[in-house]
Amino acid sequence: MSMNDPLSLYIHIPFCVSRCSYCDFTTFAGKKELIPEYIEALKLEIEINSDLLCLQNPVHSIYFGGGTPSMIEAKNLASILETIQENFQVDADAEITLEMNPGDANADYLRDLKQIGINRVSLGMQSNNPDELEIMGRRHSPQQTIEAVRLLRESGLQNFSVDLIYGFPTQTMQSWQDSIQSAIELNPAHISLYALSIEEGTLLQKRIFEGKLQPVDEDISADMYDYAEDFLEKSGYIHYEIANWAKSPKLQSRHNMQYWLTLPYLGFGTGAHGNIDHVRTVNMSTIDDYLESMKLARKNRIIFPASKEIIPQTEMMEMQDFVMLRFRLIQTGVDPAIFKQRFGIELEDIFHYEIERLLQKKLIEVASDGRLFLKKKSILIANQVFMEFVSV
Repeated sequence: MSMNDPLSLYIHIPFCVSRCSYCDFTTFAGKKELIPEYIEALKLEIEINSDLLCLQNPVHSIYFGGGTPSMIEAKNLASILETIQENFQVDADAEITLEMNPGDANADYLRDLKQIGINRVSLGMQSNNPDELEIMGRRHSPQQTIEAVRLLRESGLQNFSVDLIYGFPTQTMQSWQDSIQSAIELNPAHISLYALSIEEGTLLQKRIFEGKLQPVDEDISADMYDYAEDFLEKSGYIHYEIANWAKSPKLQSRHNMQYWLTLPYLGFGTGAHGNIDHVRTVNMSTIDDYLESMKLARKNRIIFPASKEIIPQTEMMEMQDFVMLRFRLIQTGVDPAIFKQRFGIELEDIFHYEIERLLQKKLIEVASDGRLFLKKKSILIANQVFMEFVSV
């Protein structure tokens, strides 16, 4: 990392009002009374890491994720942003994103968000089907999503993304097509499509294990993705990453691009990940453990005070990440010239056999300028490509 590399900050707000069926419902829900203490702990973590890391890198992206950050009052978000401004060099045009549940949108709240500097919203639409939303444990209706978009535009927050989930139990191809078309009608700047992953210990896993829900067939899930890919392209969206589309290159998510370009980022709050100065960090995963760590940090200031894991990265690990993550980028792929500039060695010298195997399997292709790309048919089985580089 150089001092000129832009820096991204991720702020994790883990609190949820409802217990979503597809996330870890035992850890983060029902602890709203801890919000004030959690906000203070976040601010302390930001201040300590800034002080001890002594970074001069400009911050060009701040992302409030969760959980449901939109259940936090604007004044608390403002307090966190003020702490960041006091401790980091934040670009005047930094992208500052808040994940939002559509049911949390109201005119006053959105006006306050814009006033404190939020300039991008990621709206958790998930589906346009009320029955699917109920099964997901979401606390909004399709009509509330439409209303949220109207209010966003009226408030001046024009740069918003919508998230959709495909491959969810009970979901049909017809309901998925309806959701995609409804999302397009909202005319968002950005769309993210996520395949459902069934996490261990979640309510969804329990329901499937008990036979109350049946998972969607993998072939149907693949058909859903293919339909969305074609429909979004026809609707004028640029497919720039496996799960992400934007109306223009300027509207791509800066924060997520930070991950895929293996640029430095810091994570604050429970379970947040960071990657900076050849070290990956993983924070404590529960609120109670996180708060206890930060209480100790008040007395003993150490770098990464909330981390449960600090993992040094070898050059080979960073090379592997570089290749795997850039294969996710549909428009740019893996550029050998950038690889050499970054690591001082030819891509072919490190990964010759892996690249040859993938070419022989016809999972990747080489452009005329030497860049490597996933083939279209490989997008849904991209893990087969990535695994070639894990085993190096």
